[in-house]
Amino acid sequence: MKRIILICFAILFPAVIFAQQTISGRVTDESGSTMPGTNVYIKSTFKGTTTDLDGFYTISVNSTDTVVFSMVGFNRLEIIPGNRTTIDIVLKTSSRQLDEVVVIGYGTSKSRDLTAPIVTIKSEEISRQTTANPAQALQGKMAGVTVTNSGEPGSAPQIRIRGVGTALATGSGPLYIVDGIVVSNISFLNNNDIESLSVLKDASAGAIYGVQAANGVVLITTKKGKIGEPQFNFSAYAGVQRATNLVKMANTTQYIELLNQRSGLTGAGNTFDPTNFPVSTQWYKALLRNPFISNVEFNVSGGGEKNLYSFGISHFYQDGLIETKNKNNHYDRINFRAKNDYTFNSHISGGFGLIFSRSLNIPTNNYALFQAYVTPPAFGPKNPDGTWSDPTALGFSGPFANPAASVYYYDDRTEEYSMLPNAYLALKFNDDLTFKTTFSGDIGFSLQRNYTPTYYVSGLQSNKTSNLAKNNNFRKNIIWDNTLDYSKTVGKSDFKFMVGSSIQEFYDTYLSGTRYNVPYLSDATLFLTLGDDGTQRASDGGNKSRVASFFTRVGYSFNSKYLITGTFRADGSSKYANNQWGYFPSVGLGWILSNENFLKDNTYINFLKIRASWGKLGNSNVPANSSVTYGGPVDGGIFGGNNYIPGLTFSTVIKSPLKWEVIEEYDAGFEVYAFHSRMNLEVDYYTRVTNDAVFNAPVPGITGTDNLLGNNGKIQNNGLELVLGWTDQTEDGKIKYNVSANFATIHNEVLEINNQAGVLYGPQLLNGSFITRTIKGKPIGSFYGYDVVGVFQSNADIDDYKSANGTILQPDAIPGDLKFANTNGDDIINGDDRTYLGSPVPKYTLGLNGGVTYGSWDISIAIQGVAGNKLFNFKRANRNAFPDANYDYDFYQNHWDGKGSSSVYPSAALTRKNIQPNSFFVESGSYIRIRSLQFGYTISEKIAKKVAFKSARVYLNAQNPLTIFGYNGFTPEIGGRPTSTGIDESTYPLSSIYTFGINASF
Repeated sequence: MKRIILICFAILFPAVIFAQQTISGRVTDESGSTMPGTNVYIKSTFKGTTTDLDGFYTISVNSTDTVVFSMVGFNRLEIIPGNRTTIDIVLKTSSRQLDEVVVIGYGTSKSRDLTAPIVTIKSEEISRQTTANPAQALQGKMAGVTVTNSGEPGSAPQIRIRGVGTALATGSGPLYIVDGIVVSNISFLNNNDIESLSVLKDASAGAIYGVQAANGVVLITTKKGKIGEPQFNFSAYAGVQRATNLVKMANTTQYIELLNQRSGLTGAGNTFDPTNFPVSTQWYKALLRNPFISNVEFNVSGGGEKNLYSFGISHFYQDGLIETKNKNNHYDRINFRAKNDYTFNSHISGGFGLIFSRSLNIPTNNYALFQAYVTPPAFGPKNPDGTWSDPTALGFSGPFANPAASVYYYDDRTEEYSMLPNAYLALKFNDDLTFKTTFSGDIGFSLQRNYTPTYYVSGLQSNKTSNLAKNNNFRKNIIWDNTLDYSKTVGKSDFKFMVGSSIQEFYDTYLSGTRYNVPYLSDATLFLTLGDDGTQRASDGGNKSRVASFFTRVGYSFNSKYLITGTFRADGSSKYANNQWGYFPSVGLGWILSNENFLKDNTYINFLKIRASWGKLGNSNVPANSSVTYGGPVDGGIFGGNNYIPGLTFSTVIKSPLKWEVIEEYDAGFEVYAFHSRMNLEVDYYTRVTNDAVFNAPVPGITGTDNLLGNNGKIQNNGLELVLGWTDQTEDGKIKYNVSANFATIHNEVLEINNQAGVLYGPQLLNGSFITRTIKGKPIGSFYGYDVVGVFQSNADIDDYKSANGTILQPDAIPGDLKFANTNGDDIINGDDRTYLGSPVPKYTLGLNGGVTYGSWDISIAIQGVAGNKLFNFKRANRNAFPDANYDYDFYQNHWDGKGSSSVYPSAALTRKNIQPNSFFVESGSYIRIRSLQFGYTISEKIAKKVAFKSARVYLNAQNPLTIFGYNGFTPEIGGRPTSTGIDESTYPLSSIYTFGINASF
């Protein structure tokens, strides 16, 4: 028996020794420096260790195990030890980020070979964002890219790249391209649909898109399949929203106090006894709720050598913040995505894709937000008997409305369908030459309905006759692209050449109709035919335009050191009667200094590239009928007898001289990866000038129109952009972290404006005063009005405020009035003293992003802010059109109520010129916001498998949980058209959103 045991032991002993082998060694980098904190572990297990401070390690393994060595900033190395017991390892610096393939116009390129500032966000980063629109995920992520969000469900964020280069309302946003298809926005996409999102910031990168790329390009590639078994992914999140930074209004006691002060100062208006008004309503709180938000999506992908496939479906739902009839203010979207790629043989490949989206947007009456600001707090939404409260019944002067009734009777909805089909065929003649043809389109239609029922709230808030309006819109954008690519390596030289053509047709049409006395039976029976025939109104119209384009790109690299890229595009557009063709060249140069001998062996700098570029872009975002002569009916008259002759006025003139805006840009910068690629630094300086900027042109009165667009201006934007990042881990490898910051400066200035007045005015207050003015030497859409230099404290103070000639400048003022600067030095304060009051364009933008992983736990944060811009408090300025309007609490706390009480805030009277646009209503727009804060936990593989998952991660996310700002409004994030940005009239509140979610694969 003993003999048998000994024999068995002898047989097994080598196996035991084999299983318990210990290996050790030292880990260094290519320069021989030790690598403390390097992860050393057995693949597919949790067994491992890290190197000590001198780079040494020891680990027990089987001879057939795969041992992995990994360190942030270095390529991972795998070995099988075999019979070796001492193994020294040399890790090479990672160039993964530099070798990443970046999507550029009509092609791809390695990041290291780029000669222009192109920024890319990958799928992993986008998919973790709980945003309704993928464009929101860009906020704070890229230097020089300003994203302005609205809290309103279904609204698209406003993106501006490197300032504002146009006055055109429809032409200030970037060009969006999804899988080669030009679209107006990307609200139909789900975050998890996206494989990569690239932003072409400068002219040399965007010139390949010519006339459409004036304001930058956002290139989106959706996910495609990968070789392997089907991969199923499920993601979902749900949560609540809460309106942030509600504007606190004066309560009833404070409100009556202010009204009585006003009457005492002016001798006009009624005085009130506060004991007669027991009700006090904060109208914003009465309108708002904490609504629900959710998103669910499912994706499957896979394929073999001949076919790759990817499919996805998702459903997004968001309730609005404002309480409305049947609580139906919401945005509801479902979308479907499919992509198939086929390899027929070694020479022919092809594929097709489809994105379909259906959305329902039921908005609220945003004007009720202004009503909530001015309406007296002395009554509630409803009387004790359930009827609506009449705001005019309490004796207050002003055309007040009940805000709750305003949103209750507002019934508007838009149902929109979008379909983006595309198909391509590629012919690979040899390894160097490939031809590709792509046919794609953006087809959509929307159904809009607005119904106003009969109702009565007060004599000033009622509707005696119901009316129904419907508007059906259809659009299509058809694109046919063809490209021929050639690439060749000869010795140390790499050549790339691409030539192509594109034909696009844009078409849209609408049909609208209105009838009155339409009874409400149900939503399903709101038909125009039920209204009175005699009240029928109908209209229709449409636009069509075509663009034919030819383009080429040439790239050359020598010895992986010297780079040059040149592009040229010719665009012909039917929008212009003359000047139909535009030509847009660009060139970019790069020098990779880190490959030079004098830096090649540097142990600190792993990659260093300097680059410079120049290019021209076009902007054709003028209306398609800008060069078409058309008009409309006006009142006529009796000519030469008793016959009435109808009138006709022209909106345009024949043979308009209009041509495209042309943007010329210079850019210079450098990129550095250092300290084993842990640190990255990118710096750019640019100057961008818009030539032939489109403004309203001077037109002789005999033409019958004052609405002619012309190339009458020049706008400049320049600035500095900086990105700094660090990725690392602790010495023991247990904690991994990354942090990145981006910073940008923006200087915006109008260099020329050559219309007849030399000025372009923007919106007006209710009293008709202009708020913004665009003139030479100032930023576009600058605020304009009287500059406040103090508050009159007494009658003596008024008498002492004199001109150089001794004339009292504001003789009609009373104590508590605002004191205005005498900017032109004459003997009177009047309209000639109005001046520049600031710009809504931020001078500085900031983004800070970071993440930490510890075992299965992770946390990430995104912070974003702007500085140096101004906002116009339109609500506060316009309240003066309502004699007894309420005041906000900030004004109540700080207003002038006697000598020495305030030198900034006026009295409650707000008389005379106090109600004109002035610097008191212009406030700082600077803010800093925690845009996203997320805590996540990756469930262990063992537990995940118990619920049929391969992997799973759960998380808690807070979106916009904290904003620090000084502006007296819901949010300092206020967009708008180029000449009306930053005006807070009925701005929808921005919400904090708190969600719980899960990402799982199976």
